Amino acid sequence: MKMTKALIPAIAIALALPVAANAADRGFYLGGKVGAASYEDRWIDENDTSFGVYGGFRFNPYFAVEGMYTDFGNIRGSLTPPELGRGSVEPRSFGVSAVGFLPIGNQFSLFANAGLHSWEADPDERLREVIGKRSSTDPFYGVGAQFDFNSNWSMRAHYQRFEFGDADNDEISLGLHYTFR
Repeated sequence: MKMTKALIPAIAIALALPVAANAADRGFYLGGKVGAASYEDRWIDENDTSFGVYGGFRFNPYFAVEGMYTDFGNIRGSLTPPELGRGSVEPRSFGVSAVGFLPIGNQFSLFANAGLHSWEADPDERLREVIGKRSSTDPFYGVGAQFDFNSNWSMRAHYQRFEFGDADNDEISLGLHYTFR
């Protein structure tokens, strides 16, 4: 009987430890990113600086849901066919994705994300005459690595591919975020 009474608290503590450890990896986070974006479609194939914000909720060490906004800059370039001259497009995107993490050690994780984004590619006047203003909802996905400085601050390097109808936009970015614990 004494053994059973001693086992009950031990079992309760053993069951509570994973929950407590899980709670340390949970929380809302909010961050910003800057990167390089390359935009490629039938008319333009160029690069520019991108920036954006992202935030989400991490449910446990392995899974989060994340929302983001990205401005891919003002992509300028020679149009194809060459008789169109030069043109520019300003792609922007709002999206939601599922993020899977693979912790490697206490402070480092690899991750992958996949989701949908609602985008708008606003071309300049010359290009607008040819293709019009374009927008839609398409998939995006990516892979990256994250380093946790402490329980609140993290930095990530991230590669993502955004589909823009018949165009593709690749982004490589560095982000810094804060987790509210």
